Amino acid sequence: MTTAARPYTRQQLIETRQLIPASDGITDDFGFTLPVAYSLTVWCDAIFWPDNYAAPRERTEQEWQREWYLLLSLYDAIQQHREDRRQPPARLDFEHYRLSGGHGFITPHPVRVAAEKSPGDHGEQVITIMQPDQRVPWI
Repeated sequence: MTTAARPYTRQQLIETRQLIPASDGITDDFGFTLPVAYSLTVWCDAIFWPDNYAAPRERTEQEWQREWYLLLSLYDAIQQHREDRRQPPARLDFEHYRLSGGHGFITPHPVRVAAEKSPGDHGEQVITIMQPDQRVPWI
């Protein structure tokens, strides 16, 4: 039996911006000890906030705030499993509410996101946050 080689390493995906590493300070806020990264799709949908997005000035969010809220949603989903005396699965789908600034929405809208704990390039455990239809590795 042969094992299929990964087409790209996690580090290569980070270098080519297909994966965006989470901010260390923000992951520390929630006690995440494993490296966390976002797929480019999740980054663009849930965190990235261009200056020209049409949203009322008082509702404009900074990227660090959007990242913080996304990790809060993941933290809450993990805590819910623990409160139910269940071990969080290696892959956890969860709901996240975020503003869609590009469309002028001022009310947060729910989006489905998935977090997967899997081996990194050297067998270490890492967390990847992605769209529910994405898998590690994607390519």
